[in-house]
Amino acid sequence: MLRPKTKIVIENENDFFGPGVAELFRQIQEHGSINMAAQAMHMSYSKCWKLIKRAEKVVGFPMLTRQIGGKNGGSSELTDEGKEFLRRYHAMRQEIQTASDDIFRKYFPDGYTNTEKG
Repeated sequence: MLRPKTKIVIENENDFFGPGVAELFRQIQEHGSINMAAQAMHMSYSKCWKLIKRAEKVVGFPMLTRQIGGKNGGSSELTDEGKEFLRRYHAMRQEIQTASDDIFRKYFPDGYTNTEKG
């Protein structure tokens, strides 16, 4: 069954928040660590930091609270504002995907089959 794939990226002159960054923040929340999130996503720690700093700069508030390492290592978690931003992003993405699915069905009510003979 065919369906459209809708990728939502938020930009401010340049892209700064899309599915990859959203997944990074989800992984940070799940693991409590930027380093563990980077490992889970097979991404360099420095790239993760770059994405986090860019997002925070554009939105104008901290997305994470961080505890610097030490005896038991550091930790990170989403701020309330970060959680709300991520929640809104996912809700918007779902609503746009639903609209996209509806529009697809309008133009391809029976799915798409190539009826041309080559």
